[in-house]
Amino acid sequence: MIKKSLLTLCGIGFLSLATSALSSCSFRGTGSSDYDQELPEDDPSSEVVIDFWHCLGHDKTSNLTKIVQQFNKDYDGLYEVKLTKVAGDYDSLHDSVKTKLAAGEVPALCMGYPDSFAEYISDDINQSAILRLDNFINDEEFGYNQAELDDFIDEYLEEGQNYQFEGTWSMPMYKSTEIAYYNGGYFAGDNTQNIRYMARTYQTSDSTTYNEFETLRRAASSKNATDEQLDALYEFTKAHNGYYYDVPVTWAEMVALGRDIVADRNKESVTGSFIPIGYDSDANLYISQFAQRGIPFTVNNEDTNDNPSAHYAFVNDEAKAFVKEVTDLIKEGVFMTKGSLGEKYTNEYFTAGQAAFVVGSTGGSSYNVSSNFKVKLASVPYYGETRKYIMQGPSICLFNNNDPYIHKGAWLFYKTLASTENNTALALENSYDPVLESCYETDRYKQWVDRAGQDLKYDITAATLPLHDYYMTSPVFVGSSVAREEIRKITANVVNSGTSIDQAFIEAYNKCTR
Repeated sequence: MIKKSLLTLCGIGFLSLATSALSSCSFRGTGSSDYDQELPEDDPSSEVVIDFWHCLGHDKTSNLTKIVQQFNKDYDGLYEVKLTKVAGDYDSLHDSVKTKLAAGEVPALCMGYPDSFAEYISDDINQSAILRLDNFINDEEFGYNQAELDDFIDEYLEEGQNYQFEGTWSMPMYKSTEIAYYNGGYFAGDNTQNIRYMARTYQTSDSTTYNEFETLRRAASSKNATDEQLDALYEFTKAHNGYYYDVPVTWAEMVALGRDIVADRNKESVTGSFIPIGYDSDANLYISQFAQRGIPFTVNNEDTNDNPSAHYAFVNDEAKAFVKEVTDLIKEGVFMTKGSLGEKYTNEYFTAGQAAFVVGSTGGSSYNVSSNFKVKLASVPYYGETRKYIMQGPSICLFNNNDPYIHKGAWLFYKTLASTENNTALALENSYDPVLESCYETDRYKQWVDRAGQDLKYDITAATLPLHDYYMTSPVFVGSSVAREEIRKITANVVNSGTSIDQAFIEAYNKCTR
């Protein structure tokens, strides 16, 4: 684990030398520009409204609303946080923010993703609409001391320093990753090919064996099936040479699984719509596999300052070869992505029993619940021996309102939001991970994890805990969101539009650099 320090928070990294970082790492009272504001020592003479823009649905704001209400009570007459939903998803939130900013409307703080925040900073730091937060972090009275900084999970805090300009530009709200959802009954033997095999082999010749299979299968076919019931069916199926499957750990094992399922269905003449393996996010698929395979995607360094087109490094033979691997699997009927399905989510196939194993966001776990079978979780299969998982989930940025009291209120609210008890409650409510190490030691978190097996939302929390050390992010800059969007489209362009892989890459690169 990389421990945080005040120097780390000043952005020592790919854009700066230690000496320049030291000179810009300032304590309270030495901010030098509009984007480096200071927190006033006093409070406003009348109540200041702190507008927080978000995109959360009503079902995801219960604890957030409680936190806001308590903050407003604690700071009554000084600061009042107002929750404003400006869109229904993160992409729409980004579009709405850009539109409102162009019209001169500015929030105090906003949730979102670093790709979006990079655009609010712009290529000219002096035109940044959001604030660099190092002065607030280092403020002697209202900032974080070293022990408090060390409480943040390293990867979450460091994400806020991975922008086109040095320093800290965002703070983590709560985080998620990808997880694999699989049909527990299907893997254990509750699948059509196995039913046909057992009927053909035992129904007339050995009815006792067949009836035992049916008893075990019915017990394992419920959404409330226990691990013991699934294991019993698995062991019976294995002992009788039926069709059962092991959960894949690596990419190669996942591909083999998909091909085995297709072959087994063909052997038993099973028809109907069924694609064994699904991956919801085309962008996450490519970005994570590129990282695991050492394939360049995007870069952000001193060279890209003079040559912005150099940000986009994904046009290379290795990337094209992987896209061919994916699109060939799709054409085989082994694999599907949201892009190959015409923007239809793979969870729709999964919950309908038309897929066995799909990869999706932990934040979207509720969409992978099925009333027809037991949903189980596994880590996303990785390439070779390189475990890397996409880190997702919103962060918070503060906008320049030219009013130090708005900035102070927004910062105090973030600190309230990110406190141990509040952040634990906020994250768990939405099947996300809290941002502080101390959150994982709270009774609330431990009790939540102890309920694993009772509901998928509890299982998610237990499953993501071992993954933190393997989280990865991509560099963010003006245009990084475009790169993500264009790499996402490549699957659909090749599979559905008939575009060649070479041409699909050319079109993606041209849209990034135009």
